[in-house]
Amino acid sequence: RKALDMDYELGSRLEEQRQQEIKGVFEQRLAMEVQREIEGTMAVSIDATKVREKQGESVDDSGKKKYKIGFRDAKIGAISKVGWDPVRSEAYCTASSYVGGIEHADEFFPRVWVEMNRRAQNPEKLRIVFLGDGASWIWDRVPDLKNTQSVCILDFYHATERLSEICKEFYGEQTEQYWQQFSRWRGWFLEGKVETVIAELKQMRGKCKGKRRHFLQGHISYYEENKERMHYDQYIAMKLPIGSGTIESACKNVIGARMKQGGMTWSESGAAGMLQIRASLESERFLQDFRTTLRSAA
Repeated sequence: RKALDMDYELGSRLEEQRQQEIKGVFEQRLAMEVQREIEGTMAVSIDATKVREKQGESVDDSGKKKYKIGFRDAKIGAISKVGWDPVRSEAYCTASSYVGGIEHADEFFPRVWVEMNRRAQNPEKLRIVFLGDGASWIWDRVPDLKNTQSVCILDFYHATERLSEICKEFYGEQTEQYWQQFSRWRGWFLEGKVETVIAELKQMRGKCKGKRRHFLQGHISYYEENKERMHYDQYIAMKLPIGSGTIESACKNVIGARMKQGGMTWSESGAAGMLQIRASLESERFLQDFRTTLRSAA
C-alpha cells in the first residue's frame, strides 16, 4: 500500500511538471532544454490503447463498495530519430521518447509539441515525418504540428491489414488465391499505385450486393480518405519509415506491460499518474524528472 501511495504521489508530481512545461511553451514562450537532440529528420508517431478504469462508485445494501468498470483511451506519442538500415534498405525509428495522456485529443497534442521541442533546438527547421493509422483524431490535428517540410504517412501495415481482410472475405484465409491477390495489391501499394487498387476494389464492389458491398465500401472509403498519405514509393526513395511499429510497440511496452496486466483496474488519477511514470522511464529521463519533482516539493 505504501509503494502504491508513493506511485500515486510521484505520478501526480510528474503530471504537474508536464503541465508546467506545456504552460511554459504555449503561454510564456519559454524554450525547452534540449535532450537527446534530433537533427535532420524527426519521426512523430501517435496512437492510443484502451486501459481498464473505475468510472463510478456505489455502495450496496450490505455496505460493500461496487465500482462501475469501463475503458478509456490512453493516448501515446513517440518522438524518434530516423535511421537507415543499408542491409535491408529501409528506414527505421530509433532513440524514441514518449508522452502520454488519458484525456481529450485537444489536450494531448500540446504534450506532443512540447516533446518535439525537447528533442530539437527548432523543430520548424527539421523534416518531420508523421506516422499513424487512419484515426481522424490524429490526422485532424497534425496540421497544428506540421511545418513546410513535413510528410504525413499512413502506416503501411494498417493499410495492408485491410487488404488481408478483403482477401480473407473473398478468397478464404491463407489460400493460394488469397496470397496471389494480397501480394499483388501489396506490391502496387509499394509502387505508389493506390488509385489502381481502389479502382479494382470498385469493380469488385459493382459485382457485390448486401453485406459484401457494404464491407468493400468501408475499405474503399478508408483508402480514398488516406490516399494522399500512401505514396510509399516516394517515402522509400526519401529514406523515410513507412511503418508505425514504434508506436505499436509503445502501446504494448510503455503502457500495456505495466497497466494492462491481468485483472488490473485503475482509478482516473492512478492511471494518469502511472502513464507519466512509464513515459518518463522509457524516455530515459526518469532520474532527471525525479530530481525535479524533489526540488519542486522541497
